[in-house]
Amino acid sequence: MRERQEAYHAAIRTVTNSIVFGMLGAVVLAVAIAFWLATAVSRNITVNAAQLSAAASEIAATVTQHERTASQQVTAANETSATIDELSASSRQSAEQAANAAALAEKASAATSQGGDATRQAVVAMGSLKDKISAMAEQILHLGEQTGQIGNIATLLKDLSAQINMLALNAAVEAARAGEHGKGFAVVASEVRKLADESKKSAEQASVLVAEIQKATNSSVMMTEEGAHTVAEVTHLAGRVTELFDSLSGMASNVNENAQQVMLNAKQQSAAFSQVVEATNSISAGAKETAAGISQTKVGVQKLNEAAENLKAIA
Repeated sequence: MRERQEAYHAAIRTVTNSIVFGMLGAVVLAVAIAFWLATAVSRNITVNAAQLSAAASEIAATVTQHERTASQQVTAANETSATIDELSASSRQSAEQAANAAALAEKASAATSQGGDATRQAVVAMGSLKDKISAMAEQILHLGEQTGQIGNIATLLKDLSAQINMLALNAAVEAARAGEHGKGFAVVASEVRKLADESKKSAEQASVLVAEIQKATNSSVMMTEEGAHTVAEVTHLAGRVTELFDSLSGMASNVNENAQQVMLNAKQQSAAFSQVVEATNSISAGAKETAAGISQTKVGVQKLNEAAENLKAIA
């Protein structure tokens, strides 16, 4: 009976020891497993935190580089916009100058056209004057011929007067010989001599007048010839001036067309510059927005880097 009790107590102690040591083992095992897990998790956290910190640093460097690039883009866009504004202003000024040049060329073309018309009218007038001078010269030459004929008639009258005077003288001599019967004839002969003398004087005066008229007509002929020659030269010069005016008018028209084309190109260029300015301003605004976004990203990356450092400190 006693042996059974001892065996029973021994069995109970064995079971109790097994239970106690089994629980302790389980606790120890759980603690060991927990320590191992904590160590592994801490190691993973440390590794991940280091990787996160490195990635955050790389991202921060990249963000800084992009921020610098965005700032440079904003600066370049502003400088480009200012330069294009200057070019646009210069283009507008060129357009205004081209417009002024076109207006002046148009006025010059109108003036040269009027000058050409005036010289052509002058050429026509000179041609008419030349015809009138030629007709006048012919009339003067005809007058000279008629004056020459009058001079010939006056010479003939002078000769006839001399002959009549001689005949009257002979008649007076014969009348003197006839005595009383020849007195009446002597009176007639005397009157005939007076008439012959007066005719001679008139013929001499006519000869002087004819000589003066011939001299005047000769001078007039020479003057008309010189006038005709001068008119011919002036007509030739006027023709050359007309050609020059026509050439100048053509050149002025070409200048006007070129100035109009330059003005059109300048206006188109100014409009293109305005569009480029708008696009550049839009790019500048976008670059500013990008720079602002990058700055915000940089702040977030810095916070991420701080969180990674905190994890490393905890691990």
